[in-house]
Amino acid sequence: MLIGIIGAMNAEINGLKAVMKNCTAEKISSVEYCRGVIGVTECIAAVAGVGKVNAAVCAQTMLLKYKPDMIINIGVAGGLDAELGTGDIAVADSVVEHDMDTTPTGEPAGYIDGLERVYIECDRELSDRLYNAALSIGGLKVKRGVIASGDQFIASEEQRNRIIDTFGAIAAEMEGASIGHVCAMSGVPFGVLRAISDGANGDSPKNFLEFTEQAAKNSIDIILKLTEG
Repeated sequence: MLIGIIGAMNAEINGLKAVMKNCTAEKISSVEYCRGVIGVTECIAAVAGVGKVNAAVCAQTMLLKYKPDMIINIGVAGGLDAELGTGDIAVADSVVEHDMDTTPTGEPAGYIDGLERVYIECDRELSDRLYNAALSIGGLKVKRGVIASGDQFIASEEQRNRIIDTFGAIAAEMEGASIGHVCAMSGVPFGVLRAISDGANGDSPKNFLEFTEQAAKNSIDIILKLTEG
């Protein structure tokens, strides 16, 4: 089995590269894909860059070139659920593109043409594995639900409340749903795992810079647990 792992930033992936055995690297369209063994699991990891287009390009390239059996998107996110604090974990049951808006033509907010839906369901078995791996770490609150993605850094109560009220999301970030979109079109299982770096509010820019590294480490630790076998 080959697991694809995609993060947006170096901090979200470098910890995996550091423990990857028998690593071979190849750069395609400015993205480096590192293939090797983490724990007892063959993996291919890449830093896509921030945003939905970067993430989609990376996911599609990974699928076409390396043909992983599944893709996991990891990294940090803004928390939208009051129970999730900095460093805690959100595991997606489904993802949504919160900035997709064709409501003037009659579709609901977030509706994705081609997939003909708003919510993209994650692979249930993979989400279960991610959730259980997160629980096994201990000391972290772990919650499952909708994770929302958009090409926006959420840093205001107005943005935050709109996403919660419209989609019922527990976390917001900038890549997961676009990776899910690509995987759904290709029929490949996917999962999204995010550690909370900030509260998706007015304090987010400061908190994001302060807590991203530790939050990213939490998501990496969960992948290390998952790949133990």
